[in-house]
Amino acid sequence: MEGALAIIFIFGGITAIIISLAYFRHRRIERTALIAAGKDASIFEQGKPKHYLSLKYGMLLVGLAVGVILGGVLEANTMMPEEAAYLSMILLWGGLSLIVFYGIHKKIMTDE
Repeated sequence: MEGALAIIFIFGGITAIIISLAYFRHRRIERTALIAAGKDASIFEQGKPKHYLSLKYGMLLVGLAVGVILGGVLEANTMMPEEAAYLSMILLWGGLSLIVFYGIHKKIMTDE
């Protein structure tokens, strides 16, 4: 189990780094082109406020923690294998927390 997780984290980390570098390179090129054309690059500053990100990540981490706890309960009280119990609960509760965040964020944005 630990070996498989280590491989997933290593390749996932490498993939995340490559995607991040490509994204920021593309973004830098777009900003440079806008500035060279004499236009304002402030369009990149628009979007959701940063304080909603802390709510999003906080809810995600709480959902993952609930998933770990319920994965342990599921594994102890059923015949389900340990890996399946933990993985299914972590993904389920992490996903549910993001769906709940979407509903909260949408409600906040329509009220403003």
